[in-house]
Amino acid sequence: MIDRRLSFLKPLEACLLKENPEWSSPLPFEEPPKSNETEEFDLAIPCFSLSKIRRQPPQKCAETIQQQIFAKKDELQIEKVEVLKGYVNIRFNAGTLGHLLFDRIREPLGDGRTALKNEKIVMEFSSPNIAKPFSIGHLRSTNIGASLCRIFTSLGASIVRINHLGDWGTQFGKMITAYKRFGSAEFVKGDPINNLYKLYVEFHEKEKDDPALLDEARDWFVKLEAGDAEAVELWKWFKDVSYHEFKRIYDRLKVDFDYVTGESFYNELMEKTVERLKKANLLKESEGALIVDLEPYGMPACLVRKSDGSTLYATRDLAAAEYRAKTFAPTKFVYVVGSEQILHFRQFFKVLELMGYPWAKDCVHVNFGLIKFPDGKMSTRKGNIILLEDVLDQAEKGALEIVRTKNLEKPEERRLSETEELEVARRVGTGAVIFFDLKAKRTKDVLFDWKDILNFEGDSGPYLQYTIVRQTSLLDRALTEGLKFSKKDIPALKEKEERELARRLLNFPATVEMAAREFEPSIISHELLEIAGVFNRFYMNVPLLKGDENLRAGRLVLVSLTQSVLKFGLSLLGIESPERM
Repeated sequence: MIDRRLSFLKPLEACLLKENPEWSSPLPFEEPPKSNETEEFDLAIPCFSLSKIRRQPPQKCAETIQQQIFAKKDELQIEKVEVLKGYVNIRFNAGTLGHLLFDRIREPLGDGRTALKNEKIVMEFSSPNIAKPFSIGHLRSTNIGASLCRIFTSLGASIVRINHLGDWGTQFGKMITAYKRFGSAEFVKGDPINNLYKLYVEFHEKEKDDPALLDEARDWFVKLEAGDAEAVELWKWFKDVSYHEFKRIYDRLKVDFDYVTGESFYNELMEKTVERLKKANLLKESEGALIVDLEPYGMPACLVRKSDGSTLYATRDLAAAEYRAKTFAPTKFVYVVGSEQILHFRQFFKVLELMGYPWAKDCVHVNFGLIKFPDGKMSTRKGNIILLEDVLDQAEKGALEIVRTKNLEKPEERRLSETEELEVARRVGTGAVIFFDLKAKRTKDVLFDWKDILNFEGDSGPYLQYTIVRQTSLLDRALTEGLKFSKKDIPALKEKEERELARRLLNFPATVEMAAREFEPSIISHELLEIAGVFNRFYMNVPLLKGDENLRAGRLVLVSLTQSVLKFGLSLLGIESPERM
């Protein structure tokens, strides 16, 4: 991915478009080819699209482009241009890259920090069901949604963060039935969230032999919708104790919301939504229920109201969308919800469109894969879940063991205190869990594996954190040895490792914008791993504390700049960077 705002690309693109008017902007600039040779390039231009237009071999088109560039190489600040297999490979003057790096890196995103300044996005994410523990299954929506909020905010967008709690529906008729049949106030108070969950599981176990339980649950939900005093009192209690537990997990993950408005918030608005559907002639009766027929659009009917008069998930989503459009006037409505709900969102968005809302086209379902286990899928009904809090605890415990082992290997005067060990373990353990999730492409299922989550080497969050700590140690050592450098020192980029590192840093804003455009935090995760890998090769192969004073100063500045980008990138994922490890 190439950041097209880079100043030295604009004259090059203008020159090529003038000479080749059949080409259209933007030109297909690509990352340079990777090579083991000493000399590397900064940019590649594939000529295959031009080849089709001109009906010439790609190699011949590339040779023509090479000649055009070579004729103006000084003006375009180009050091070398070569043709290889239909590509034009370009190497810019090192001074050009160094000055541009100096100009841009004071702010990791450069002028990209205002790229989305006109966007206002309502982001719905996390949205756990009350009366159930916060399991590892909730991690994806929470992490992906929170990271996207940070990414869009970093680009200048205004974000409204909404936690749309699952606090309404027949499941709460089930909870009330289970509580009254099998539970008590004393039992629930002993361990509210887990004991409510045990009652929920018990309901589904006994429902198999007693189908009347489900009818009783439906009756309780109808009472709840009608405002029955006992039903409402129990429901409020379940909701309060549940969110108290959720809040502890959110605090550990450093995730917050502007509005915690569950499905129940829209209960009083649903009747008006149903009336608007009627006025639009969209509702049909089917076996006593009300539906929107979507068969002409290749989808099953959208059920709006059951035959017993109770509403559904779709009804509440429609009411919520109308409310958000009126209240926030967003440019985009984003729903971070699992892939199993793809059909629901297709139906939901189509109904909004049929209701005549022009903003229906601005609704986006950011779907994601499940967290799976070697022995199958989690099931809240069967009680087969892994609590997210247990995962975080285990990760921090594993991190603490490693931190303490490494700490004992240090000279006594450089060892961390016990308080520092615990803080480092918290950041490393939590960071390991978050990065494990956000490293995976969001649409892919993720196989839950303790070895992967607690791996503190390789492609992991702790590896990136350790790279940052290594940079801190290096910069501290330079200061201790009296080596002078400042942000005024411009990296000379003499070696291929430092040149490649500079290119990576310059293109980081394009990475963030691509992550926003594709709603894909993993793009940032993988780019950070690339930057860390390039940096560590630079660290191993290029003298940083010895040699020519000017070269050394520029390289130390490059170390500092790389650290800034890595810290910023991790912060977009919700990961804190320890100063020492």
